[in-house]
Amino acid sequence: MPDIYHTSYLRANIVAWLPIHAEDKVLYIGHAGDVTAKKLMEMSDHVDCAEDLTEHTACEGSYDYAVCIGTASLAAIPVFYAQLNEHGKLIFAAENAYGLKYLSGVREVHSNEYFAGIENTSQSLGCTKEELEAAVKEAGFTWQQTYYPFPDHIFAMSIYSDDYLPKQGELIDQIGNFDSDRLVLFDEAKAADAAIARGKFKEFSNAYLAVCGKKEAEAVVNQQNERIAFVKFSNDRGTIHNIRTYITRSEDGRMHLWKVPDTKEADGQILNLKKTEEALTRLYADSRFSMNTCMQQSDGMELAFLMGHTLEEELDTLLDKGEPQAAVERMFEVIGEIRSCKEIQAFQMTEEFEKVFGSITLPEGLSAVPVGDIDMIMPNILVDEEGRWTVIDYEWSFHFPIPVNYIVYRAIHYYADTTAKRKELLSFGLYERAGITEEEKVLYAEMEEAFQRYVLDGHVPMRQLYREYGKPAYHVSSVLNVVDDMERKRMLQVYFDRGSGTNEADCINYHSKSLDGYYCLEIPVDQDVAAVRIDPGSQACTVEVKTLCWKDKTTSKEKTLEFYGPAHKFKEHMYLYDTDDPYMLITAFPEGERILKLECRVDAISLAAAEILAPKIDTKYRIKKMLNK
Repeated sequence: MPDIYHTSYLRANIVAWLPIHAEDKVLYIGHAGDVTAKKLMEMSDHVDCAEDLTEHTACEGSYDYAVCIGTASLAAIPVFYAQLNEHGKLIFAAENAYGLKYLSGVREVHSNEYFAGIENTSQSLGCTKEELEAAVKEAGFTWQQTYYPFPDHIFAMSIYSDDYLPKQGELIDQIGNFDSDRLVLFDEAKAADAAIARGKFKEFSNAYLAVCGKKEAEAVVNQQNERIAFVKFSNDRGTIHNIRTYITRSEDGRMHLWKVPDTKEADGQILNLKKTEEALTRLYADSRFSMNTCMQQSDGMELAFLMGHTLEEELDTLLDKGEPQAAVERMFEVIGEIRSCKEIQAFQMTEEFEKVFGSITLPEGLSAVPVGDIDMIMPNILVDEEGRWTVIDYEWSFHFPIPVNYIVYRAIHYYADTTAKRKELLSFGLYERAGITEEEKVLYAEMEEAFQRYVLDGHVPMRQLYREYGKPAYHVSSVLNVVDDMERKRMLQVYFDRGSGTNEADCINYHSKSLDGYYCLEIPVDQDVAAVRIDPGSQACTVEVKTLCWKDKTTSKEKTLEFYGPAHKFKEHMYLYDTDDPYMLITAFPEGERILKLECRVDAISLAAAEILAPKIDTKYRIKKMLNK
């Protein structure tokens, strides 16, 4: 089984965006052969690796960067300080002790324990943001910039900062657990949205990435000397499509949006943007759409950084306000503008189309656009404060005929088919109203699968790897169902026969408090009770009867009671039940107050195993009794 957790190239994302240059001298705390070390060696010609920093003092005071990604405690920060030259930077990643995923039930990386950071166990490396900042300052660093990698510092797919924090709906791509099993106590995406809405994202970020300097503030900047505020990695796909998106802040306070190739092979993906912007601007000149402007720079493409809200946010707001009809009408405003493209033509299959969308037979007479942005979906349409619509992302555009209905299908599908709340809109007949037949829906779904294969270009993404190699995730509802079933089967029931048999109405149920099958009870028995039946669960089991007697206040000696039932005795005080209806029946009662003392332990066993063991136990027990006599 491949070790995805340690070998995935996505582990290098946490350092790949840093402005480390070939001439920089880098100290990396980790194994020289790991993924992050190899990425650093691509970036710099001078990388030293040390698995144990305390033994690495030969080059003290000479490094431009010291990089530690979650492998050391805060106590090591002063040691890192000593390794850096006067302009050196520490790159230090740490688990947040109160990260949402750890609260929800992910084992902490270093200790491999549940809730280790929250409980502040000795094995935990988890810390709070305040503890990290204090440790950095105490070590002597004069400035620090904190970043918030998501979903964490292991597989960082986005990196936020105080300059650019996440918006609601962004923190949904939770990469699965490849290192160990986990619990799922709540919906982390919903919890993240709630934390963002309450201004508490920083406190509950799963991890922190601190960039620290010794003498003067030197922000992490790009080639244009703009401070990096946000990075999004779109590199879990085919090499020719892997890109990064940056948001930066220049000295004048202006924000900038950049798209750059993540690999050399992806240059074409970026260079195609300008050609696409010009073509779409011409085709939608008479619509409400404008295209986000872009300009080629030396290291990528710069797009205008626009303010406003997306149509996805607007539709969600209408649904939250209980106005689904208004949301539907707004959607169809968008669909109307998609259909208003100039140069509409009859669709014709091309070789380029088949390469991307597969060899598929579409209905005759479909309308098509000569250049198609298939990603005209609600989150990619920004509405500014004056109500103008801008298509902010047109990366997935193709310069060959695309059926208009397919573009409309995606606009509906990637909103209305994504969450339970949004799916309520499907009752309004969205596809039918948009003129998309059932036959088309099936064909467009096939096209979508082919397109996703084209994007992956043979690459297997993490979401697919998780299905095969991921560790179990136990949702609390499933766990509780198992516990409920266990408790139901293991529940000890005491029935009172008052002369007319036993029934559920005259019964007391007892539960093992620690779920271990142990019971220590004192059961009052009324004077009119003729028999007591004790059911130790509702499945085959073994019962160790440590105490079964009437409480006697006059003597210290309490006599063990005899009982009747389908039990097989195989050891002193130990019984096997090879039935799903085990019971102990008591019919002898003392005079006066009657309190039945019971201390026992019940352990379930499969009925098949019990049926095999029972005859052997009976034979062995009979032989033992005969020999004793």
